[in-house]
Amino acid sequence: MKKIAFFGGTGGLGSKIIPFLDDTKYKIETIGSSKVDLFNEETIHNYFQTNNPDIIILFSNYNFNSFLHKYVNSFNELDKQIDINIKGILKCLSYSLDYMRKNNYGRIILASSITVEKNVIGTSLYAATKAFYENIVKTICLENASKNITANCIQLGYMDGGLTYTLPEEFINNKIKEIPSQRLGTPKEIANTLGYLIENNYINGTTVKLTGGL
Repeated sequence: MKKIAFFGGTGGLGSKIIPFLDDTKYKIETIGSSKVDLFNEETIHNYFQTNNPDIIILFSNYNFNSFLHKYVNSFNELDKQIDINIKGILKCLSYSLDYMRKNNYGRIILASSITVEKNVIGTSLYAATKAFYENIVKTICLENASKNITANCIQLGYMDGGLTYTLPEEFINNKIKEIPSQRLGTPKEIANTLGYLIENNYINGTTVKLTGGL
């Protein structure tokens, strides 16, 4: 049975996805910041020293909404987003790929965001970190496809859970009107997409848009 390490699986959206993953096929471990703090390299190192997941799903992230010019008053928040969303994720990727290459199998799935293409005021740095994911999976593919390893992103639109519900209700209602599907995406649809990417060896280095057509 393949082992999944679901980083962010204890969060608002991640916890809703877990019940829809096929636990008859995969041994699923949910990982929150209490187990692996992406801000703390030692906890990342310790986790991968004692665990060898075949599949890593990276939904962990940190967001701080701010106009870019206002970061002069909160550079600590800028640093935190980079330390978690970029450096922390890269360390997880590096540790996991070391094992996956030796095992000649691996699946990597990162959560991107609709904000990469549909800009939202105040999300400049958050969106930039997600664009980084959409780019880096292409390089991971080139470097590791020969080892039966795939790396892909899911670009999440406005979903029923997670960061969507940190937004004002009026904003959400207006966005739903813009979505061709006229609704929020569901955790089950995310889980179905994760399962598809895990099982399909020929989808590699790309971003699947789960946005309802937005």
